[in-house]
Amino acid sequence: MQADAMKWDKKYSQDLMPHTPSNFLLEMVDFLSQGRVLDIAGGNGRHSKFLAQKGFECECVDISKVALAPLIGLKGLKPICVDLDDYKINADYYEAILDFYFLDRRLFSGIKKGLKVGGVFLMETFLADNDCIGLDSQKILNNGELEKIFYDFEIFFKEERLKKHLGREVKIIVFGARKI
Repeated sequence: MQADAMKWDKKYSQDLMPHTPSNFLLEMVDFLSQGRVLDIAGGNGRHSKFLAQKGFECECVDISKVALAPLIGLKGLKPICVDLDDYKINADYYEAILDFYFLDRRLFSGIKKGLKVGGVFLMETFLADNDCIGLDSQKILNNGELEKIFYDFEIFFKEERLKKHLGREVKIIVFGARKI
């Protein structure tokens, strides 16, 4: 945990991470029911702050205390500094769970259990079709992987897109599924 925390604290102290919500979240906000939202590896809270301003109760979970520090005391937002290797998602608790560019396959079971019936899971991350230079292969989704994992959910949105990353275009997936 310590090495990961130091790495991310350094990135956030250098202000290298985006501050505005993902376009995908902006497109999907109307699919979310008011209530509790879990923002996995939410960093500086770019998604949590946006949703909290819209009346959601957000828990922004991240390993970086530097990223989370500015979120302390913001209305509708609870920053939680923890290593996700040690984090247990509350069962049947959230109206929405967000996972943007943090792929840990061990979390999928907890994500599925953590959503209330009707709750929405939104994910945006890298897709394996890329020339994945510089990307850890364990952090990249395979084609069709989310559909297999969320086979028992209503998949209401799935799209591959191109995005600039480290000066080149890479393929990402944006994915939305509702627990039924």
